[in-house]
Amino acid sequence: MQIPKGIPYGARIALLFVLALSTIVVHLNQDPRLREAEELISDLRAGTVTKVVYDRDWPAYGTLTWSNGPLSWNEAYFDPPDDVWDPVTTRLVPSELRRVQTVFLARVGEAAGPSVEIGQARGPQRFGLAGMFMGSPAYARWWEPFAPVAVAAEVIAWLLMLTRRDNRYAGRWAWTWMFLVGGSWLYVLFEPYPLWRGSSEVPSERVRLNGTQGFALAVAVFFGIGMISAWTS
Repeated sequence: MQIPKGIPYGARIALLFVLALSTIVVHLNQDPRLREAEELISDLRAGTVTKVVYDRDWPAYGTLTWSNGPLSWNEAYFDPPDDVWDPVTTRLVPSELRRVQTVFLARVGEAAGPSVEIGQARGPQRFGLAGMFMGSPAYARWWEPFAPVAVAAEVIAWLLMLTRRDNRYAGRWAWTWMFLVGGSWLYVLFEPYPLWRGSSEVPSERVRLNGTQGFALAVAVFFGIGMISAWTS
């Protein structure tokens, strides 16, 4: 049995590196740890904060996030104060919102050191092609230029998986389920032959995982990640 060489070895190494890094970034930065907004002030005074990002309408809407490092993000609990809403019409009072926000941001500025970057989020959640191009918000939290690179690597991995007929470890449906829980880097590592083996070698025949087995494995990984996240939060 002759195994097609596929993409060049160096390109495969680069693709694996980007996908593995993307998986780490998403799992660590996708869901910032929820904390009280007052804890931001404490972190600023302790000198552990590197960046603060707030939405224009926070604390009525949106989020307030801050970073203790490129892979360590926190988000304030969403608890809008009552005085930013009109008690009669239940509508937002913009002037009161600006007052509350200005007072809190003034405290942030007083507690922050000169190296802390404080800024407003660039805009609402992106949808359509722009949102697809930028991918997970976790990428931008780590390093924004990485976002399109990570998305491109993921698309390439999907195309390779869907168009190849020589997958050895699992069928397309099995890999599809595993891709959904971050298994794209495993695909590049193992298919159509393990990366540490030469393409000229003829690997032994093996029974591939089917769609049901791939689904079961993906569910196990999903719940495993959830348990680890709950344990470490």
